[in-house]
Amino acid sequence: PIINIFLTSFTNWNFKNLAHPEFIGFAHLFDNYKALFTTDFYYVTALKNSIKWIILAGVIQVPFALIVALVLSKKLPLWKFTRNVFIIPNIISSAAIGLIFVNMYDPAGGVITLLLEKLTGKDLNLLASPSSAFWCVTFAFVLFGGMIMLLMLSQISSISGELYEAASIDGATKFQQDLKITLPMMKSSLGTSYILACNYGLLIYNEIYLITKGGPDGSTYSIGYYIYKTAMGSSKLNFAKANTAGVIMILLGLTLVSLLSVLFSRRVDE
Repeated sequence: PIINIFLTSFTNWNFKNLAHPEFIGFAHLFDNYKALFTTDFYYVTALKNSIKWIILAGVIQVPFALIVALVLSKKLPLWKFTRNVFIIPNIISSAAIGLIFVNMYDPAGGVITLLLEKLTGKDLNLLASPSSAFWCVTFAFVLFGGMIMLLMLSQISSISGELYEAASIDGATKFQQDLKITLPMMKSSLGTSYILACNYGLLIYNEIYLITKGGPDGSTYSIGYYIYKTAMGSSKLNFAKANTAGVIMILLGLTLVSLLSVLFSRRVDE
């Protein structure tokens, strides 16, 4: 399938020649790629949004999950209960999460909408504005880092208690112990966490389909949703263009994983 995606990105392939993709020729080899970036508003928007969601997953989801893991590692009262509550959104299907947020954003009586209306004194339709619709999709996934938190918590629990005891004897505070011992020892799990979170930001689809369907006016497209709409979700199906976007998505994902792997590859003892 991956080879097929790459090869058909250099073809003319739509509903008119469904069974026989036509090679566009070496003189026009990259025409499909040029068209995406120069004439396709929806793809450019989708690419920008996907990059934003990758960044937001890295700067919000992973640090938030890290803070929760550090707090839970102290095993304060009710820490097990808090841990279990925090992972509930990751146990529920993302489709179900999307439906929950659709109702919460409902302009006719959604909880979030009503709360914001009370605070602002204005009638709101959060999904009708491009800027607010983007954040509606964002907050449907970016705070749900339960699995990442469990990965980090497991890594923290594997760190030898003798290191903390020695640090305590030397007068180190809890914060200093986390900064000088816990975080450096967690480098590999942090790298894995960033790969998982940022990849989810790249691959986000269900939340968009269920909450905004790419609207308003395509402002919440992701690359994944663009591929679906181009290949299957409209009257003008264009499989070649969809697979061209798929190639770029694959290359972007590989680049992302490679950069994060290099960034977090340094050994702890160095």
